[in-house]
Amino acid sequence: MKIERTDDRGTIDRRVARTRALLQDALIALIPERGYASITVEDICQKANIGRSTFYTHYTGKDELRSATLEAHLHSLSRRVSADEKTGNRLFEFSLPMFEHARAFRSLHHALLSSSGDTIHDQLRERIRRAVRTELTPKRIGDTGVPIEFAVQFISGAFLAVLAWWIAEQSRLSPTQIDDFFQKMAAQGVGLLGISSSDIKPARR
Repeated sequence: MKIERTDDRGTIDRRVARTRALLQDALIALIPERGYASITVEDICQKANIGRSTFYTHYTGKDELRSATLEAHLHSLSRRVSADEKTGNRLFEFSLPMFEHARAFRSLHHALLSSSGDTIHDQLRERIRRAVRTELTPKRIGDTGVPIEFAVQFISGAFLAVLAWWIAEQSRLSPTQIDDFFQKMAAQGVGLLGISSSDIKPARR
């Protein structure tokens, strides 16, 4: 279970990038097995086959590694959104790549989404709120009277709840199908752009 990365040699030493990648991938692999709270630095080092002194050369502790890992993990999804063709009236470009990635790495996302009260869960929720906030603007809300921050909390909460349900229940709905439902409900929920659910174009995958 590895994070999809681009070539970092232009911005970081290759050996440094490789070591950090090994540590991040080790943490990603351990989370579904044990849960973040019970993982130790020693566990991570053993999984990555890296010495403790090398670990502390790159990170002050597992919390800093966690932040770097989740940021790299979600940044890989952001790059996919940027590279993908835009889909017309679709409201949130982050959602389909996230659903697709969650299906591919079901055990990881199940662990992340079920760890309520864990800092890694909180960081994931905040990252989703940031993604929603980026795509919501007063122009898109229009004259609905819905405050931007209310819409951010409403949409991000709904997305995470649906994602957690879909992963936990191992629903037979495909990523495209579950995303189409999410897009339609999101449009109805806050009346974005004054469009109805029938105006939302299905994802092309």
